[in-house]
Amino acid sequence: MESLISPDSHVVLFLMITGAAALGIYSEYKKWFGKLSGILVTMISMSLLSMAGVVPVASNPNIKVDVYDMVFSYFIPISIPMLLFSTNITKIIKESGKLLVAYIIGAIGIVIGCFIAYSFIDLGEDSGNTAGVIAATLVGGSVNFIAAAKILNFSTNPLFTATIAVDNFVSNLYTLFLFLTPSIIFLSRFFVKPKKENLEDAEEKHLEEKFPITLERIAVSLFIAALIAALGSMIAPPLQNLLQTDLNLSLLLITIFAVVAANLFPKQLIALEKTSFSLGMWMMYVFLAVIGAATNIEQILSIGPSVLLFYITIMLFHFVFLVSLAKLFKLDVYEVVVSSAANIMGPSVAAPMAASMGRKKLVTPGILVGILGYVIGTFIGVSIAMYLS
Repeated sequence: MESLISPDSHVVLFLMITGAAALGIYSEYKKWFGKLSGILVTMISMSLLSMAGVVPVASNPNIKVDVYDMVFSYFIPISIPMLLFSTNITKIIKESGKLLVAYIIGAIGIVIGCFIAYSFIDLGEDSGNTAGVIAATLVGGSVNFIAAAKILNFSTNPLFTATIAVDNFVSNLYTLFLFLTPSIIFLSRFFVKPKKENLEDAEEKHLEEKFPITLERIAVSLFIAALIAALGSMIAPPLQNLLQTDLNLSLLLITIFAVVAANLFPKQLIALEKTSFSLGMWMMYVFLAVIGAATNIEQILSIGPSVLLFYITIMLFHFVFLVSLAKLFKLDVYEVVVSSAANIMGPSVAAPMAASMGRKKLVTPGILVGILGYVIGTFIGVSIAMYLS
């Protein structure tokens, strides 16, 4: 089905995604939708526009949308450094510990859930490879989906594009659920009390007042972020060749360079923190608007319930498994939610989720454990496929 707004209507499409981002940000400040996060408002609004045929579907491989490609290519690598300008490496090492534990528990839950789902859901002739590709994308993200699909020759499978559609649809619903989780009173008994150290402290608030947003700080923030992103993007290809890996290392390098810069020049970059964080969050909102536009109901309905049920089974077991062990490992609800987002959706969703929930100190750990998923996701998925085939 052709969309009302053509993929070639670049300015109009950019208006729609920035409008969805603005709606989400403004609604969060005004509390228009109660406790519903601004990010969810953004994603849901674009999902509705996509499903109604107003804007092109972002997950349709047969349609090239330059505006979506531009957002995927530039907004994430530039926004990540801007979210990390106030990063303290000593605190990161301390703070990443609990989130890493939660992430590993979540990954184990995905693997077990995959075997449970495989035991009673028929995915067709190539079921082992299909299960492996799904596990890879849930442990790591879309990067691992493509890598595992290439290794297992899954790209020729008729379920290939439909699985992408289901992945986007279910991931969006799961994101909605994660944002609502802290407000579900029944679940609070399974977590330790939220940790105050993950909140923004008084010193950070004072710095925000001391260094307000100005045109000068906007210009410098964008330049430094673009410089870090460019360095990571340029160094990644030769490093990948040297290490003989197909894994895209640019996001990892960008994160490392941003953290190093923040710790080498703390006094200079702390002055940019409020400006850079605001810009970075806006870019994340725009990126997530495009993610919201990836809902493709036609493909989901065309393949029947099997792949959809497979995804839901794994996600359900992953969440129950993670929640059931939360108190044992002294995890609060925000550590569980951010780590689960890093598992299922990757660092690009985990970071803004932590920030929008007021847990700025979980932003960097969320990115780091999400990147860990990129490293191990393909290996886990391919291993499962080989075992089941």
